[in-house]
Amino acid sequence: MDYPEHEKFSHPGLTASLLSALEMAMLGDEKDPKYGWYNGLLASLEPVGAEQAGWSAVNGGSTVAAHADHILVTFRFVQAMFGGHEFQPDWGASWHQRSRPGKADWDQLKVDLRREYEATRELIEARPYWRESGFTQMLHHIAHIAYHASAVRQILKAAG
Repeated sequence: MDYPEHEKFSHPGLTASLLSALEMAMLGDEKDPKYGWYNGLLASLEPVGAEQAGWSAVNGGSTVAAHADHILVTFRFVQAMFGGHEFQPDWGASWHQRSRPGKADWDQLKVDLRREYEATRELIEARPYWRESGFTQMLHHIAHIAYHASAVRQILKAAG
């Protein structure tokens, strides 16, 4: 769908800002001065093994793996939405499918997250312009990812 010119806005800084925020939310590593104090989701998950992925902060709470799987579904939803494709995620299942993964499943989930992160970066980079609503939605999704990165860190601190 093409939009009227008055609904389009483009500035290299908009795309750069989204890419920077997404990178911080996923790759941020407090050991790297580039990111300062922030730890992103992938940076937090890299050292986590399958057993730790099944940890939750409270009995019956969401596990590290459940947060990771939920974000994987979120990435797929974002790509479908911005790609103009129909995708009806089962948000409830995203919290339970892999709450206690085996090693192979956990390793694959981390690989899948990285792949979907890269695909979302490419989606952002390829957009010739943004509509205000689309730009705002992408910001919301990045904030959502950052929230889950923080939740994972808190679970690991509480359970470890």
